Amino acid sequence: MQLPPVRGHQVFRQPEHMKPATHLWRQFRLVELKQNMRQQGDTTFIDVLNALRVGELTSGHFEILLEKVSTGTSNEFSIEKALRIYPTNDQVARHNEKVLQSFEDKGTVIYTIKAQDQLIDAKRNLGNKDLDSVIPNDINKTGGLPEVLKIFVGAKVMLRSNIDVSKGLVNGNMGFITEIIWTNFRRDQVYTEDIPSVRINFGSDGAHVIKPISIQFPAKYSYGTAERRMLPLILSWASTVRKMQGCTVDHAVIYLGSRLFAAGQAYVALSRARSLDGIRIEELDCSKLTGRTPCNSEALDEMIRLRNSL
Repeated sequence: MQLPPVRGHQVFRQPEHMKPATHLWRQFRLVELKQNMRQQGDTTFIDVLNALRVGELTSGHFEILLEKVSTGTSNEFSIEKALRIYPTNDQVARHNEKVLQSFEDKGTVIYTIKAQDQLIDAKRNLGNKDLDSVIPNDINKTGGLPEVLKIFVGAKVMLRSNIDVSKGLVNGNMGFITEIIWTNFRRDQVYTEDIPSVRINFGSDGAHVIKPISIQFPAKYSYGTAERRMLPLILSWASTVRKMQGCTVDHAVIYLGSRLFAAGQAYVALSRARSLDGIRIEELDCSKLTGRTPCNSEALDEMIRLRNSL
């Protein structure tokens, strides 16, 4: 009932080229977990979420959600604390830039970190082209490493790579920078090429030093293999619904407005919080949450089939 794969197929759909073969998904037996661990204790919230995930919200459910619509940004819901969850990347970028600007206005020292890119297996000569012109602009095509990152002590960041699974340092984990560690025992950024390590407080997962990493990926226009060295971090006062899938937060301001565009987005966004007390809704478009529109109808049909097959 969560987000379907990007440009991919549902796991329960048999690919066209595999139609003559055994339908492996149909060999599985359903074991349905029914105890809600994330929102345990908040039965009202659980009831709203269970109705939303299958497209059965009632007027009573909408009344509960409407009470959470607020533009207030005080205490735990201030722009510097509570996570904003949006459906689109441009909404996320705008909010992160807004928070960054608020820190700049207060005189916070902010460092601009630039990635170090190179071609390591060139298939063609660059000639008069700049290296930047053959490096993908999409962070998802550069191993999750950004081209530019602005950081400071106190910045809220998200890991974009699995660093150490045993310590909880995985893609999507969030924390606050508590120290910037410059190379060669420097006390400040000396060269624009400097990429420091940072100490991050990940809350329950403790404080850990995150170092720059290198990731290889295909360059554009068949120029070969590129490599980027960079901190595996992005600013995270706001995040997309997709990046939040699997995460849990205590406080969040959630967008449920007209720009929701994919099945499951509203459910995933709301269900990241532990309780109704931990959410505020920035914008609510009720038409996006009614009927089977907000849920993955294919998955819902398959769930019904699985239950009936027991």
